[in-house]
This record gives sequence, C-alpha cells and structure tokens, in this order.
Amino acid sequence: MVGVKLYFAILVSGLSAMSVVVGDYALDPGLGRVYRGFGVVVEGGVIVDAGEGDVLVGRYPRYERLVVKRGVIVPSFVDSHTHLAMVLLRARAGLLGMGEWFSEVVLPRERLLGPAEVGLGSLVGGVELALSGASGFVDMYFHEESVLEAGRRLGLRGVYTYGMVDNGDPAKAESELRETRRLADLVASLGDRRVRTAVAPHTPYTCSPALLSEAATLARERGLDLHIHLAERADEKRLTAERFGVEVRDWASYLSGLGVLGGGVSPVCFHCTHLSQDEFSALGRGGGFAVLNPTSNLRLGNGAPPIRSVLSSGIGFGLGTDGAASNDDLSMLSEAKLLALLAGVGSGLDVWGVLRALTLPAERFFGVKVGLRMGCTADLAVFRMGLGSNPAADPALGLVFSPGGFKCEYLFVGGKPVVEAGSVVGVDVDSLMDDYERAVYSVEGRLAGVGR
Repeated sequence: MVGVKLYFAILVSGLSAMSVVVGDYALDPGLGRVYRGFGVVVEGGVIVDAGEGDVLVGRYPRYERLVVKRGVIVPSFVDSHTHLAMVLLRARAGLLGMGEWFSEVVLPRERLLGPAEVGLGSLVGGVELALSGASGFVDMYFHEESVLEAGRRLGLRGVYTYGMVDNGDPAKAESELRETRRLADLVASLGDRRVRTAVAPHTPYTCSPALLSEAATLARERGLDLHIHLAERADEKRLTAERFGVEVRDWASYLSGLGVLGGGVSPVCFHCTHLSQDEFSALGRGGGFAVLNPTSNLRLGNGAPPIRSVLSSGIGFGLGTDGAASNDDLSMLSEAKLLALLAGVGSGLDVWGVLRALTLPAERFFGVKVGLRMGCTADLAVFRMGLGSNPAADPALGLVFSPGGFKCEYLFVGGKPVVEAGSVVGVDVDSLMDDYERAVYSVEGRLAGVGR
C-alpha cells in the first residue's frame, strides 16, 4: 500500500554490530507468501522468533537496528551447479557450439590452470555469487582443494566435487577414484558444516560403465550424493554407445543398471536438457534431483530445458549457472528470469516456483531449513530496490522479472554477514581484480606462447 510505512526486521544477536535489519518486504518461497511489517530474531544462526516487526523490535529493545530502505528480504539462493574457476574463461565462447567451445576454448586453457589460478578464479566467482544473493554453491572441477579454500574464506556454503573422467582407461579410473576419496577424507576432517562433498563422475560419455559403477559403490559406502552431467547435449546416447560399446535406450535404465540410480544412490543430474518426461519420472522415483542450466544450454546451442516435463514428472529441481565460461555471468536472478520466460504462460511454473528453485535446494545440499519461520536457518539475502524496480508492485514478481532493479545489500550465512552494505566482507575487489587481470593475461600469453 503506497504511502504506508512497511518494514521487515531481522534481529541478530551477538553476530555483528548490525543487530536489526529493517526492510519493506519479506518473501518466503516455501510458503509462497509476501510479508509486510514482519520480523525474525536470529540467534546462533537460527531463527528463534518471528512475527510482526514492530512487536519484535519492542520485545528485543537491546538490539541495534540497521534500516534497509526499500529492502526485500528472502532466504538466500543456491547455485546448484557451477564451475566457479571458469570465470578465467569468461567471454571466450562467441557463438561456438558445445563441441568447438570445449575443444577450442576450454581444454587448451584448462591445461594451463594450476591450484593458484583455480583458487583465484573461484574467489572471483564466489564474490560474484555472493553479490547475487547466493549463500551456497555446488561446484565440480579439478584442484578442488583450492575451490574449497576460496569458498571457506568467503564464508559461503559449498559442495566441492572432483569431476572424474576416465574415457575407458582402467588406470585413469582408479586414479580418479583415489582423488575423490582423498577429497572426501579432507572434507570429513574439516568438521565444517558449511562444507560438503559428493562423488562426481563427469558424464556417461566420458566415464566408462565400470567407473560409473565404482562411483556408485563409493557414494553408497561413504553416504554421499552422486553428481553427474546428464543429457546436456542431444547426442550423448550415441557418444556413450560409440565409446563404450553399450546401448542406452533410456538414461534412467542405464544408470539404474550400473547402480547409479537406486539402492541407496539418488543422483543429482545437471542440465537434463534432453530427457523425456518418463526419464524424469523414473529419476524422481529413485530419489534423483535435476538441476536446470538454461543460459548455458542456450549459449552453447544445446536447447532449452524441458520445463513442462520436469513439472509433470514431479522430480525435485534446482537452478544453476554452470559457470561463467558458458553463461557468461554468475547472476542467480538473471538465471531465474530466463527460466521463468522459457517456462511461459500456462506451464504451471509461477514466480514462486522459480524462487523455490533458487532457495529450497539448500535443504538437500546443506541440510539446512529454508524459510523465514522459527527454526529456519538464518541464510538470508537483503535486496535493495532501486532504479529498474517498482516499490509499489509485487516484490516477488519484481525480483524475478526486473533483476536489474534489485541489488544485494546484505547476505547472511548461518546468521553471519558475508555481504555488508553491498560489499563482500573482507574482500578488496579492486585488488582482487588486479590479481584476476594478471592471471587471465598470463593464461592467454602462455597459450599464445609469449608468456606474461
């Protein structure tokens, strides 16, 4: 209602000098509700009280307040599939198809990336994600310890996985499994609830049936998720058949036959652009989870995700950027807008469904409780409405369809501030960009054989 002062308050105990965050709106995607004049109290990283904001302010008089004018508070986002370090390869794809992009852009540069470059790229990517309102991400790459170090430094939640590829080489398969076990041991030794891992065979057409089966066994033994790129491109069944001499009638049956689906293994499948509704349904019955990456898929000519089949099947799904090499940015709201536009009128995917795809995967990946109610985890983003927004309109619609009008002003992960006043805590962005610039020039120079 225009002309009436509305606010939302997050009251934080003992976590920072910012004790009370006051905004205009709050959105709870799980309930599909817009709140006005509503507040929550956060202690120990959990929401312990909730109700009308002015009542809570009076109930907790010792709490200091931070007013976010034209603020919108939401549970923070999760990038459910990314390769953070690939910001080092940004804006190189042009209009190449996936095969040319991978062979001409990705592989030559990735051969030049060591732990330092991967760590720096992951730090840059993590800052971008945090400023888009994301408190967590699901990564797959190499030198994954460097990605983990960057994520922990920023205070974000992360699932860190090593992407296994053997191309039918048994010795390579064993070394890939060994690296996955080593990463799992490292994650377990940290005792950090923000840090998770999974077993991650890269794709069915780059991983032999033997490696997929061993990966499923390892996931089952360790009690880990299994992550895999699946049906990103239209010719994956043919490629799998040609490389490994197997027939793939449908992906659910193929994965089930190798132990990758069922028997205690519930795979997280990335892309899923060329799955049928029956395949989605079978994956869903086995506890599988789909992650859609619409920008990347369109960027590389792989088509749009079959959103109506996803919805009809009932499978759980999330949303991911797939990394900057094929996106080319890491904006979760841009990804959300594209998903909403591709779904279209009459698809059954409304704005709340899009926001749930951004937020609820945190429950699966990190074991947190998402929402704005008592007992929910205090993973929260505060956006400020500016030019490009309409403060009198539905803020849920605005957030998804006018993302340029919403700036992430604050981000809390487990109640701890990661973004304050529009800046990532503890990060000098100018200095980071200087290092990033040197790194990308070095990679391109070495690629050209000139060194820099």
